[in-house]
Amino acid sequence: MIQRSSPIGLGVIGVGMASMTAHLPAVAAGDRFELVALLDRDRDMLAAAVARFGEVPAHTDLGAFLATPGLDAVVVATPPDSHLDLALACIDRGLHTLVEKPMARSVAECGRLVERAKAQRVVLAVGHEKRFHPTMARLAQLLADGQIGQPFYCGVHWAASVKLDPANLVPAGYERGYRWRWEDPSVGGGIVQDHLPHYLDLLRHWTGSEPEGVYARTMNVARDRLGWSAEASQWEDFGLCVVRFGGGLLLRLETGVVGRSISPIWSLGSGSGEWTEYGYLLGTRGQIVFDLLPWDSSENGRLAVWRLDAATRDQIGWSYVEQPEPSRRAGPPSGASLAMFQGQLAAFADAIEGAPSAIARGRDGTVAVALVEAAYESSATGREVEIPASLGVSS
Repeated sequence: MIQRSSPIGLGVIGVGMASMTAHLPAVAAGDRFELVALLDRDRDMLAAAVARFGEVPAHTDLGAFLATPGLDAVVVATPPDSHLDLALACIDRGLHTLVEKPMARSVAECGRLVERAKAQRVVLAVGHEKRFHPTMARLAQLLADGQIGQPFYCGVHWAASVKLDPANLVPAGYERGYRWRWEDPSVGGGIVQDHLPHYLDLLRHWTGSEPEGVYARTMNVARDRLGWSAEASQWEDFGLCVVRFGGGLLLRLETGVVGRSISPIWSLGSGSGEWTEYGYLLGTRGQIVFDLLPWDSSENGRLAVWRLDAATRDQIGWSYVEQPEPSRRAGPPSGASLAMFQGQLAAFADAIEGAPSAIARGRDGTVAVALVEAAYESSATGREVEIPASLGVSS
């Protein structure tokens, strides 16, 4: 294992919503990395990032960014169409690289990244930060402890209503982050591309099971029912996916930005433009319900568990699962949100230093993209689409 006496020099590419509300605050709050460079095409956004996070070299030219002294690792937090070229450039410079999900636009592009990282002997990681959310980490512990036996079904509802009236429902400061996903034809997908990888990754991480097939249906409600132009609503805004895993595990994910249900445990929201995100797992010896606030919330989610043995022996029904109070501070991000991205960065540092790490790697990102591709094919054909058992080399 590599021992370091100083922080790892980190550069961040892209200073949009993901960086400003997640990656950069996590770097600033931790001690494993030192921010040494920024890169973005927008000079005003760079200036805002420097004003908030300190005087570091801020570049609009990739070559100048890559030449920054002390640069050891990079976070690529840009739209998906730019991931391949940017990540390849970083890897070719021998830089450890964490790419926001989706890792690339296709399995073929993912394969190029995985092979190049292997050749260069650098860490290729993917931003599946939900692994490190305190509530999801606690859920993983419950599963590992056998609290509900063998899980065989997971159902998830993750949705918002923002597209019904963006002017009034998109939270302040978030419109740019929404609009590019709705309007940019080069992104490669909509809400399914954005959300399906998270729960695929969680179930793979929790159970070790691999996806074998997917049946999906998608809708572009804004374009086809609300009168939006095709340019304003390029991609699907509602999706239903049923993923079949090895060993008989099923995932059902419904997700969209054109309507939501109310959460079963919180029974309230966080504001007019809030997301509802909850789900449940059924196992051979019990069940778990999880209920999360929006990803940038300072609060932990909630967990409830029902155990067959406790119910039949002691007549104990559903019980809340205690979690430590999140560490809050003034201003976003705080609490659970900050802990999630700090946890991901710490795992990235562990991987760089050769220590055991829970960070998502290149193969994890490849499997996620393969599933999204299969989901879109299924929606187009009306049939279940199988996932290839082999998706290239592991990394």
